[in-house]
Amino acid sequence: MSMINELLPPPGEIKRVIFPAISGLPLWLYQPRKVRNMKRVLVAVHGISRDVKEQLDSYRPLADEIGCWLVVPEFSSKHFPRYQQLCAGSCQPRADIALNSFLALWRCIHNQPYMKILLAGYSGGAQFAHRYALHHPQQVAAMALGSAGWYSFPDDKVKYPRGIARTIALDRVRLDEMLKIPMLVTVGDQDNLRDSSLRTSVNLDQQQGDNRIQRAIRWVEAIRGLQLEKSYRPAQLTILTGQGHNFYNNMQDGGMAELVLQFLLQSERDVNNEDKNFTDGSSDSRYIRVSG
Repeated sequence: MSMINELLPPPGEIKRVIFPAISGLPLWLYQPRKVRNMKRVLVAVHGISRDVKEQLDSYRPLADEIGCWLVVPEFSSKHFPRYQQLCAGSCQPRADIALNSFLALWRCIHNQPYMKILLAGYSGGAQFAHRYALHHPQQVAAMALGSAGWYSFPDDKVKYPRGIARTIALDRVRLDEMLKIPMLVTVGDQDNLRDSSLRTSVNLDQQQGDNRIQRAIRWVEAIRGLQLEKSYRPAQLTILTGQGHNFYNNMQDGGMAELVLQFLLQSERDVNNEDKNFTDGSSDSRYIRVSG
């Protein structure tokens, strides 16, 4: 274990790490100068440009504010060509399982069996994030989705990944558990272009809309409807004024960084406040043991 700890960056620094047990998934790790919450890790997922630097630059301040490690997975086109959908097909490497392997290792390294992630993704990263949460909700404490091109709608009559019908390539969807996760969805009010990076088809357009704005609104409406039926906390949707499809601009000029930060901090406060009503105040009882 000491050899693994030697791979980690010192406080205040970033390091690209390839763990021997997860050789196909390099991870960029940032350790804040003051780590105050070891029961959380902020995981930021890149889009199809696979630009990890912009994720690191933009989420480092949030990790500092929350006081938890930042992890940016590097899903290469070679090993994970369709990471947005979790895998490219049956018997293909799975991006979700690779992340789970890291989380299991991280819990072991730091003796944190109750650790959960704060999951953020933009564009293709948001596609990965919500599909990961559908299949592994026990891993996720809160989730922020920015400008996904399209979504897996909560319809078990529609084939995955446009819907959530069972596929042999993946485990079953755990929709009810996913609905309990606090969610924030953002999209720019000018993110309405049908460019080459936006998937289109007759069925997809009819179900989800012609652009990222319509698709975000329809997905949130579908999710909220199910959440309200069960008296769960409804997903939040924020339209960013004056913003197109640009991660840096959304984060800085569009205020997405501050929105995500306040959302994640509030979700942590809510968890702690809710658990005070149901526990004897033991700090460890605030969290649920999760599997890899």
